[in-house]
Amino acid sequence: MVNRISKKNLSLVEQARLLKILGELILKGYPLIQAIEFLSIQFPTSYRNTILNSRHLLINGHSFIEFAKSMRLHPDVIVYLYFAEKHGDLSFALREGSFMLLKKIQHRAYLRKVMGYPICLLLFLLFILIIFQIFIIPQYEILFSTFQTDHHSFSYIYLQVIKRLPIIVCLIFVIGLILFISYFLSLKKLNPIRQMEKLIRVPLFKQFLLAINTYEFSMQLSVLLHAGFSIAEALKIMQNNDSRTFIKTKSKFLYNQIRNGEVLQRILMNDQTFHRDLNLVIDHGMNNSTLAVELGDYADFLKTSLEEHFHRSLRFIQPIIFIIIASSILSIYVAILFPMFQLMNSF
Repeated sequence: MVNRISKKNLSLVEQARLLKILGELILKGYPLIQAIEFLSIQFPTSYRNTILNSRHLLINGHSFIEFAKSMRLHPDVIVYLYFAEKHGDLSFALREGSFMLLKKIQHRAYLRKVMGYPICLLLFLLFILIIFQIFIIPQYEILFSTFQTDHHSFSYIYLQVIKRLPIIVCLIFVIGLILFISYFLSLKKLNPIRQMEKLIRVPLFKQFLLAINTYEFSMQLSVLLHAGFSIAEALKIMQNNDSRTFIKTKSKFLYNQIRNGEVLQRILMNDQTFHRDLNLVIDHGMNNSTLAVELGDYADFLKTSLEEHFHRSLRFIQPIIFIIIASSILSIYVAILFPMFQLMNSF
């Protein structure tokens, strides 16, 4: 195993910049090592040393993937580069990898923008609950005991519920976390395909997992078919993908099925881990002898679909958080005013 000798990790922004420049230099005809040496000039000294140190791996005969791993590039990019280096267009893969990272950066920025305000409100609400519990509720309890208010009254019970609300929320969170960990520990005992089938049954994960599985499978298969491999040969090569255990195991399963005389479309007909549309795309592509092109276009469509799903999910989550915050503030407001009115009416 090659030691990772890079001393400073590149941020996603710097990774995207590196991949873009390197892809453009190779496209212009630069040899790989010369291109790496030239692009290192365009980075600050700390990053330049990282790039030049990792360059020695290529000089010593190691693959470009080992160079990428020593640079600690994003795992999604490394998967894409693995197939492109061996069987595709490395320049295109580098530029596409840069585009993928820029999209990730945009998604993270959008997530911070959309979720920043609700998170601040939640923290402020937590602060109010703590103040309410420490200072205000004890005063009301003194009042209730002074006027000998019935402990079974609605206002007293409501006040006690508000008092214990942080504990109730923490308890629900801990129970949910225990159930979540227990579920995933039980999944660990299953093989990757069975794990994925179980996860896809969870409504919260289903659409995302179907899209990401189908996207990665289509993209990798398209790259290999473009390089001139048959479907069986491509599936055999995809078994070397160590970054996604599911794709690796699924490729092995499909390869063995094809070796036993099955047709890919028939195998995928009742498959639960990919979009049903994948089977139609493969069938249409094979009938028109354009399978590599159609799988690539389908992967691009899925990539766009994943982005839209991401934005839709955030737009759905944000109002829910606001409703929870508003309901909690209203509950605190009622908890303050209602006992006061009840005590006034007791005179």
